Amino acid sequence: MKERFLSWLVKFLGGLSKAEVRGMEKYEDYKRGDRGAVLCLWHGKMLFPLYYFRKRGIRPIISRHRDGELLAKVSLLLGYRPIRGSSTRFGGTALAEALRAIKRGEDVVFAADGPKGPYHRLKPGCIYAAAKSGAGLFYGSYASKPSKKLHSWDRFNVFPPFSRIIMEIKGPLFIPPDAELEEWRGKIEGEMDSLDRRLEAEVSGKLP
Repeated sequence: MKERFLSWLVKFLGGLSKAEVRGMEKYEDYKRGDRGAVLCLWHGKMLFPLYYFRKRGIRPIISRHRDGELLAKVSLLLGYRPIRGSSTRFGGTALAEALRAIKRGEDVVFAADGPKGPYHRLKPGCIYAAAKSGAGLFYGSYASKPSKKLHSWDRFNVFPPFSRIIMEIKGPLFIPPDAELEEWRGKIEGEMDSLDRRLEAEVSGKLP
């Protein structure tokens, strides 16, 4: 079956990578309090995190569109527990379920600019979830060398076996429940984009 092959491929590529992961100590410290977290990742930079965070029972929000069906099946095989539906409709069942999960101490992952883009344009769902739940918000990205970006709206990053990978996780950020969502959305979008560009430059040896 296609989903079994793809789940194997994620584990194969991730397991053979030469990865350096930064910032996880703060995430692990936060989780020692049995608190739920909000994780924000760019849609095009999901491949390595999909491998790295497997088997933790994390709850990714995956759209109910046709292209989400395969991803949901692959994520189940990798030990995730997907929440199906929109992450941006504040009254929607997916976001409501995400809030309940976070309050139970579970972690929820948002594709920050997904599922349809625009590229690196942060949607407000993750900000709203963190503000209303009181959970810490973590964001991150990775870069790989070699690297291949697909001709899709999200410029999805894929990498061959034995690639060098640098992934960095930032946080936690705590957003007040009465926060101005657009102000925080712009702030975190800028920080995520800056992190992504810095990692791309570092892995390619272009940092000054």
